[in-house]
Amino acid sequence: MSESSFSVYRIGRGAGVDIQIDDDSVSRVHAELTVTQSGAYYLTDCASSGGSYVAHNGEWKRIRQEFIDPTDAILLGRYQTTAPTLIAMGVQQKRRSGGMAPLPEGPVRRDVDTGEIIGEED
Repeated sequence: MSESSFSVYRIGRGAGVDIQIDDDSVSRVHAELTVTQSGAYYLTDCASSGGSYVAHNGEWKRIRQEFIDPTDAILLGRYQTTAPTLIAMGVQQKRRSGGMAPLPEGPVRRDVDTGEIIGEED
């Protein structure tokens, strides 16, 4: 990954999003979650009708754009979650749709420079 590497996930209940949530309070394209190379999370509301909120000190704060902690509770409309849970949902949805290779069953070999899985151990 280069210095400017990051991942952006579109979240919503409509087709074509990266993380699909089946909840009527979530807009078709509700928000975007950006994960920076350093692992920081940045949540952006996409002018959703139900709003995007982050819990800070026990209070829900409506946000447009904000860096969030992995442990922060997030409300998308009335759907409550966390950033790591959303990422895990997106991975599961992508696997189910055939968009990702299945995980290996046992020990794997990794590229020593990148850590990428390059095969299963014999």
